[in-house]
Amino acid sequence: MVTENNKRVYSFNFWGHWYFIALVLSPLICFVDYYTAKQGFGRIYGSSIVVLALMLLLGRGTQNVIFRNYLPVGILLALYFMTWDLVLWKDTIARKGIFYEFFLNRTLQTVAVLFVVDNLRFSEKLIETLVRLMKGLIVLGALVSLLQVIYDPFFFTPAKFKESMLHYDWGTNVLQVRRLSIFGFTDVNDVGLSFLPIVALVVGYEIKEKNRIPVLILILSFFIAVVNNSRYIQLGFFIAAAPALFYQKRIIRNSIVAIIGFAVLALMMGLVLQLVGYDVSQYIDERLLDEAGGNTRLLAFEIFGLFFPDNPFFGTGQHLTEDVLVAIANRSSQIHVGYLSLLFSYGIVGTSIAVLFWGLITARLWAVAKKSGFYGSFFGFMVFWWANVTMVYYWIFTFGLILCYLFASYYGSKEESV
Repeated sequence: MVTENNKRVYSFNFWGHWYFIALVLSPLICFVDYYTAKQGFGRIYGSSIVVLALMLLLGRGTQNVIFRNYLPVGILLALYFMTWDLVLWKDTIARKGIFYEFFLNRTLQTVAVLFVVDNLRFSEKLIETLVRLMKGLIVLGALVSLLQVIYDPFFFTPAKFKESMLHYDWGTNVLQVRRLSIFGFTDVNDVGLSFLPIVALVVGYEIKEKNRIPVLILILSFFIAVVNNSRYIQLGFFIAAAPALFYQKRIIRNSIVAIIGFAVLALMMGLVLQLVGYDVSQYIDERLLDEAGGNTRLLAFEIFGLFFPDNPFFGTGQHLTEDVLVAIANRSSQIHVGYLSLLFSYGIVGTSIAVLFWGLITARLWAVAKKSGFYGSFFGFMVFWWANVTMVYYWIFTFGLILCYLFASYYGSKEESV
């Protein structure tokens, strides 16, 4: 006999499954949206997951849902950010109001998606479908990256990003221009914070379920990372590929093979890039060994040391103040180390809440990895931790990181049901 409760569970699972299938396709959906409705990733995927989370909570009741320890910390962090918004009277609260902010607050969107994945059950068929789609994205991404190398670096790229690159004179510099592959329409940072996590998920899945290393996927992914030109993405690739070290649980042997394999791959990649007109030697001299990036990070410490003591506990509520802009004097665009910028902007209190939130999520992903042998979600999320060593990005609501939460929930529930 089908009860009303069973119908609700089926309905929630149905909509949840289709949400995540659409999520994997978000680079293409957001491309269409960019030239039509112009709503953006946050409105399309963020507000819809908040609605689904609210329906799930109301439908099941507080007594029949899982509420893990990172959720109240995430809510507290959202309130902290929102309080600074109110104090400074800026962004969406000033323009649209509290109700609008609730649905588009990126921290609350993260809380919502974590709540949803913890309280829905996902089938093996869905996971297989998502993996196939992610592989397709990587193949398509490599093809688009190749076109961006040999044809136009801004092919399949938002016009606003092209304008930004040209403003900084990076658009005409083949060593500095950021090739976004197919991932620019969800967010300009998604080559690092979505593409790399899905690489980790695919590699982790192949190791766990197929007992094999997806060599072709790694080669194509390495190509996308290299021609992007961002050094944090190029180094982040090795974090994303780290689940391969757990192949047959021979970590030491796999580490040696990986070092040799990537050395050979780098040489082969250099030859291919040279053939399509990419000056590899110039790239090594003027990009990989360029001191400018290091100087901007040293400048970040200098500026942080000057201004952090003025507001150490609660911060300034904003990334750049007038005094900081004057002190930077066009030597950089920001305090170019994410953790220092977070401390400056939100102080010891806000940073402690943020790090606790991220840390509890990381602990959950690590616990699932240790129990299940699936390391994709953990290393996918570690890309975020690494990214903020060299850039400034505090939001963990990207389509790649969301999929990390989903896969961790799937493997975690499988272990709990054994």
